[in-house]
Amino acid sequence: MKRQLSLLCFFVMVLILFSCPAGPLFSAEDEEEPFVLAENPDETLALVEELGSSWFQPEQVVEAGPLLWYGSSRQAGFLVSFDGGITWEARNDGLPRKVVAGEDQIRTITAIGVDPVQPQRVAVTTSKEIYLSEDYGATWRRIPFNNGSVLTAVALSPVNKEQLLVGTSFAGFYETTDAGRTWTMLSANLSFLRQSAYQEEIAALAYHPENPDKLLLACGFGNGIYLYNKALNIWEKLETGQTARRLVKNLSFQPAAGGAGASPEQPAWWLRITYETGTEIYAWPDFVLRAMVTEPSRPAMDPAKEARLAKAAHKYGIYVRSDFASGQRLENHLRFMKENGLNAMVVDFKDDMGYITYDTQVAFARQIGAVRKRFDINELIKKAKANGVYLIGRLVVFKDSRLYQYDNYKYAIWDRNGDGPWRYLVATENAAGETAYEQREHWVDPYATDVWAYNLAIAAELEALGVDEIQFDYIRFPTDGPIGRCQYRFQPPGATPVDALEGFLASARNRLQIPISADLYGFHCWYQMEGLTGQNIRVFARYVDVICPMYYPSHFPDSFYPGDYLERAKFIYQEGSFRAHVLTGSESLIRPYVQAFLIGRELRMTAPVYTEYLLKQVTGALASPAAGFTLWNNNNRYYMVKKPLADYLERRPRETLPVSLPPLAEGTTEPTVE
Repeated sequence: MKRQLSLLCFFVMVLILFSCPAGPLFSAEDEEEPFVLAENPDETLALVEELGSSWFQPEQVVEAGPLLWYGSSRQAGFLVSFDGGITWEARNDGLPRKVVAGEDQIRTITAIGVDPVQPQRVAVTTSKEIYLSEDYGATWRRIPFNNGSVLTAVALSPVNKEQLLVGTSFAGFYETTDAGRTWTMLSANLSFLRQSAYQEEIAALAYHPENPDKLLLACGFGNGIYLYNKALNIWEKLETGQTARRLVKNLSFQPAAGGAGASPEQPAWWLRITYETGTEIYAWPDFVLRAMVTEPSRPAMDPAKEARLAKAAHKYGIYVRSDFASGQRLENHLRFMKENGLNAMVVDFKDDMGYITYDTQVAFARQIGAVRKRFDINELIKKAKANGVYLIGRLVVFKDSRLYQYDNYKYAIWDRNGDGPWRYLVATENAAGETAYEQREHWVDPYATDVWAYNLAIAAELEALGVDEIQFDYIRFPTDGPIGRCQYRFQPPGATPVDALEGFLASARNRLQIPISADLYGFHCWYQMEGLTGQNIRVFARYVDVICPMYYPSHFPDSFYPGDYLERAKFIYQEGSFRAHVLTGSESLIRPYVQAFLIGRELRMTAPVYTEYLLKQVTGALASPAAGFTLWNNNNRYYMVKKPLADYLERRPRETLPVSLPPLAEGTTEPTVE
């Protein structure tokens, strides 16, 4: 109850004093008449509920002692409490900032690590950087590190002030003993981390408090806690008695009253394992469970978001190309959907070339010659509603040939090595047998707010016309061609690709009331990845209601969980959707695209095999936390469906659990991210 009341106090204090973020968010010493909550806990809760859900709380809390707590939140950044979470102070002097849709913000803190012996020493990570404080967060200095993977964990050595560990989302964990001047990868030989050429996410790290050669690490997605001796390169899995995959948020040691050499009855140290749902406290080194603390319930979801999630949930559909969205072709699709128990369709309203496929009234679209009407939008919406079909409007955002060419390439990505727009030219052969070069993709600058405004004007028009959901595709940076030559003329100083996409999505969320979905690469929903695309699933989930991973098994390399190709397809959808669900923190629904097309060696599959191939994907999605799926075939030929999908939808499991990870084969190669 104390923890619950502390958080409730914190929420109300933030509402009162959020206008002063530079100083304490609340301190009774600064008030002549301190704010007092209702004495009755039920009245307190009612008061907070009355104030609404605009307040925030620390998304993560690390208890460095009975009264010293560290935390972080998206809005306030790094937080410290000296009274066990009753009051909090924001301390961000020296931490990096960003601008999202014109609003200055602290960059999101992804992990917190505390020195168990000198708890005034605390480290934090953002997605790409490490910062260290020696004074409870009053000042910060950057620790150099450049790996390319999103940072997920950090730990400080209790014996060397320049020694620390950092964990990543797919590249293992590293150690420095000289404050970041040099780094050593410690995880290269740990087989339990290996996933193809990548490694499992590191969810948490902690140094052994008395032996700097030993450390604890928690694998992401509930895949175990290990004690590792780096000097001897040996490890053991800590058995907590749990069979389920419990999600670890933090590992930390605290000295017990008895100190070093204490008896089993009075241990030397406490080990705190913080899970998603609570904390377990173990005596150390005996590793005996001594206490369990249940985390307070999460604050109520914003009613508007809750309504959007409810509207977008349990949607099973197909992709419909714009030239199939009218006439007999549309009727055939509607009949196919009824036969298979499907209730949604994704229709191109702005296609891969940037053409608007309906009679838009957005003046700028007409000005740049982007309108190419292929169906009557009012008739399509009317027919969808008459058939109980949830209509999703697909908008391709940053790949747009019409906007690319507008006004002497005003919004095109520029070529830093030439005086003109950036081009990715593909060699082809013309009718005369000569080699010619063709530009197939046209990319506009994702930093350009005019590009945002144009796409959002189309989205807002579709919302007004009655489309149920807006789905953004190609919401990323280019990944093919000479991308090292890309110059972004609209890029603000210090802005990153993730900032550009977050700014667009934040603007979309402010503009639209209906559900928003976004399409992401499959690997970007398996791990936290940013890389070339700028897609970070956790960032996307703050603004969109549905994440649509493209888990096409053909696009994962054979070395990625090799084995039976059909069973592998099921595993990719079941495990992948579980991981995406974890990565979004339940802020977004997961609705994967199912590969309803054949490519490469799959073209040799017989009808019975490719039928089973598709059904394995479907059953994998149905056995996961996914809230639907969408069949994708760019030619709109859903020939792989030979058995009614309705039969599988009717008997989908009520409880969905992650599948156990299969063993990996030796000799893996680097995956191709697509």
